Amino acid sequence: MNNVGNCPECGKLCIKTAAGMCPDCYRLEQENEEVVASYVRDNPKSSVEEIHEATGVKEKTIFRMIKNGRFMDEFQVTYPCEKCGTDIVRGRLCEECNHRILKDIQDSQAKREAIQVKEKKDVAGKGMYTKNMTR
Repeated sequence: MNNVGNCPECGKLCIKTAAGMCPDCYRLEQENEEVVASYVRDNPKSSVEEIHEATGVKEKTIFRMIKNGRFMDEFQVTYPCEKCGTDIVRGRLCEECNHRILKDIQDSQAKREAIQVKEKKDVAGKGMYTKNMTR
C-alpha cells in the first residue's frame, strides 16, 4: 500500500510513479512542456513570467522544466533569485547573493575557529583536574 498516494497536482488517488503525479497530470505536463518549448524556441530570452503569460502554463511547471534542465544554454530563460529577486538564468541565487552567503559562512567559520582556540588556551591554563578537587 506504500505506492499509493494523492497526485500533488490534482489531488486524485493514484499509484506513485517516477513522474510524481497521476497519468492524466503527467500527460498534461508533457503537453505543457511542448507548448513552452515551442514558445522559448521563438523567444529565447524570455522570463518565466513572460512565458506564463504567453502560454498559460503554470509558473510551477515552467520552474520544474528549468530545474530538470529542459532548456539549453542558447535559451536564456530568466527567473528571479530566491533571495533578492534579481533575474538569473541558472541556479537558485544570483552571483551577489552567492558571494554574500559564502562570505557569511567564511566569517562564521573564522569566529568558530577563534572561539575554539580561545577555549583551548583557557583549558590549558587551568591546571590539573584532581588538584582542583582537593581544595
